[in-house]
Amino acid sequence: MKGIILSLIVLNTFCGWGQQTDTLKVLSYNILNFPSVSPDRTDTLKGILTYVKPDIFMVCELTSAAGADDILFNALNVDGETSYEMANFSNGPDTDNLLYYNSNKLVLKEQNVIPTALRDINEYVIYYKSDDLATSPDTIFFYIYVCHLKASNGFEAERNAEVTQLKNYLANRPSRENVLIGGDFNFYGSDTEPAWNNLLSGSSVTIIDPINSPGHWNNTSSFASIHTQSTRTTSFGSGSFGGMDDRFDFIFMSPDLNSYAHDAKYITGTYKALGQDGQRFNNSMIDAPWNTTVPASVVWNLYYMSDHLPIYMEIEVQKISNSIPEILNGMNTFYNREADKIQFQFQQPIQLDTKFLVYDLSGKIVQAYDFLNSDNSLSTAMLDTGMYILRLEKYDYSMKFIKD
Repeated sequence: MKGIILSLIVLNTFCGWGQQTDTLKVLSYNILNFPSVSPDRTDTLKGILTYVKPDIFMVCELTSAAGADDILFNALNVDGETSYEMANFSNGPDTDNLLYYNSNKLVLKEQNVIPTALRDINEYVIYYKSDDLATSPDTIFFYIYVCHLKASNGFEAERNAEVTQLKNYLANRPSRENVLIGGDFNFYGSDTEPAWNNLLSGSSVTIIDPINSPGHWNNTSSFASIHTQSTRTTSFGSGSFGGMDDRFDFIFMSPDLNSYAHDAKYITGTYKALGQDGQRFNNSMIDAPWNTTVPASVVWNLYYMSDHLPIYMEIEVQKISNSIPEILNGMNTFYNREADKIQFQFQQPIQLDTKFLVYDLSGKIVQAYDFLNSDNSLSTAMLDTGMYILRLEKYDYSMKFIKD
C-alpha cells in the first residue's frame, strides 16, 4: 500500500529492545586472481578475515573451485571456527564471484546467475536465523549481488551494459529487499561513468551509495579517504602498482536499509575501505606515515593479499521476527505516512483497555495516549522524523514504525 509501512515486532519489554538486535559484518573483496596468482596467499587472507570475522563475505577475482574451498577451509574455518559455509561455486567466463556466510546467523536460500558479455554477476538470497525461526514463518531476507565490471578507461559503455543487465534483472525480481551489491566496479568517477546513474536509478529501481560520495575519484586527493586501489607502488604478484588513487570497490544498497523498513538497517558510519586512513594518496599501504587504523599485521596482509582494499560495513537486524500476540489475533496495525497516524483495524470488536506509549530509541517516552481516536487511530503529527516504538502497556505487544 502506497504511503504505508507495515512493520510489527513483539518485545517482552521495551527495556530489552537493545538485546533484540544483532549486528552483521559485511565484507566485499577483490582477491586478485586467487589462487592462480600467488596461491600461497591463503594465510595472508586468513589474517584479514580473522581480524574482521565477517558474517557476509563477498569475493571477486576467484579463479577456481579449489581456491574457493581453500578460502573456506584454510582462511575462514580455522583455529576452532566451524560456522562458515559458502554458496555453490559457479564457473563462468573469466574470473568468478562467490559468497561465504556465517551459518550460525544466516542461511542460503537460493543463488542465480546474471550473464553479461564479460563476467557473470551472481545473485545470492540469504535469510537471518531469527531467534523464533522454528515457530514463526517470518524472517529477514537479503538479496546479495556480487560483480566485477569491465576494467580500464575507454570501456565505460561496456560497464554500463553490464549494469543494465543487473538493473533489468532487479526490476523483474519479485520480493527483493535489503539489497546489497558488492564488488569491483572499475568506476573512475560518477561524472564520467554512465553506469553510475544507471546503477543508482535505472530501470525504476533505486540503489544508493551508503556514504553518498559522488565525484571524480581517479587521482583526486580530496577522495583519498575512500580510495580502494592500488595498495602498492612496487610491481609484484600481477597487481596494479600505481598507489592509492582510485575508488573502484563499493558496496551499494537499497534504500530500505537506511530506514529499517525490512527489519534490517545499515549502521551509519561503519562503511569504510578497510585499512584506509586517508594518508595513502599515490602511496602504498606500507609507506609513511605508518597506518594505525588496523593492526600492523593486517596492514601487511592487506598489502600482500591484493592490489585492492576490501569494503566493510555493518547491518543491524532484529533477532525476533515479526508476529502478533495471540490475544490480539485479528488486529492489524500500521503506520499511515500520508495521514500521519497509526491505524488499528479489527476483524471483531476488541476492547483495548491500555495506555498507548510511544518510545524513542533511547527508551524515553515521547508521547502517551489513553485511548484510540474514533476512527481507531493515534495521531503522530507531533512527532519528529525518526524511528519509534509504540507499546500497548497492558499487553505483551509493541510496534515499530518510522516517520519520515
